[in-house]
Amino acid sequence: MHARITRFLLGGLLAFALLWAATGPGTAIAQEGEYGVYLKLVENAPGGFDQVVTTLREGAEAAGWTVVADYEVGVPDKNCSYRAHGIAVVSDEYVDQVLSHGPRAAFALPLRLGVFEDEAGVHVAAFNPLSLNRTIISETEFAEGSASAVAALQEIVAPFEEFQVESQYGQMRDEGLIKKTMGLIAGGAFDGKIEEAASVDVDEYGGLLATAEQLYSGLEDAAGDYDWKMRPMYLLDLSDQGVVMIGMTSGAMEAKAFDIVKEGTDEAREDFACPGLAYAAAFPLELVLVEEDGEVRVLLIDAMFRMKMFFEDAGKMKFAANMKMPPSLEGEMRDKIEDSLY
Repeated sequence: MHARITRFLLGGLLAFALLWAATGPGTAIAQEGEYGVYLKLVENAPGGFDQVVTTLREGAEAAGWTVVADYEVGVPDKNCSYRAHGIAVVSDEYVDQVLSHGPRAAFALPLRLGVFEDEAGVHVAAFNPLSLNRTIISETEFAEGSASAVAALQEIVAPFEEFQVESQYGQMRDEGLIKKTMGLIAGGAFDGKIEEAASVDVDEYGGLLATAEQLYSGLEDAAGDYDWKMRPMYLLDLSDQGVVMIGMTSGAMEAKAFDIVKEGTDEAREDFACPGLAYAAAFPLELVLVEEDGEVRVLLIDAMFRMKMFFEDAGKMKFAANMKMPPSLEGEMRDKIEDSLY
């Protein structure tokens, strides 16, 4: 594994966590440093794939987190006999921290973990809050929240104590701003990449939560339609804070994304049959419903930008070769949303 990928504990998280502990909650901390999009938490876990999934689920619940999504992830059909599994979790405390930055900060929720296997064994990883929260929430104003999220992830995997690791992979970023590929594609401030897929009068279906339930039901009914067969995976009710979330995914989308990214920049994995499974924590996609100006708005992230958020280390050539995928995914989601609400 690359040296720059393994220098996580001493080069980044430990120093940051020590600073957080020394200053204490409520003290502003400027988050600096280079962070990968993904954080490997457990390496070569014992007991087999299904047992690792069970232990991870139990670890999340024991740590006080609620599991909102728990599902088998799609894998490439060609030459891939390995598995991946996604678990998404939330806690009341972390939700409060995130939503204190406004309802659109909800795109940082929930925390997502992926169990995946390869030729070396069974592993657990998560998307890295220290990286993604700088993009989604704030470059400088959510350092404490990100540190608390990483600490929670470490607590969740505590049952794997002897097999815990702290290493990063995926795109290594020294800032939250994601720049345009080749000066043209998908970069810019996150706020500008939030799009409205639909809006209805708040009383049309009886309020924010009722609208979300109507949408979820319609998405379930349409799960087998269109090429990608996008389906809803969870409904997260945060309506007391003005937000409801729906997670969307598709086995075909997951498998294609993993086949495109492959080993990313990690040359040590290039001979693996399906190295892209290490990116399982990229999904599900998020729909965020908010109540604004008497309307319920259904928000999503521009699909090309979201692909860059989680798969930028696939490289420019792969992005160029697969330009049609993100628009087709977004088009299918928009069609299903409109059919469900209009």
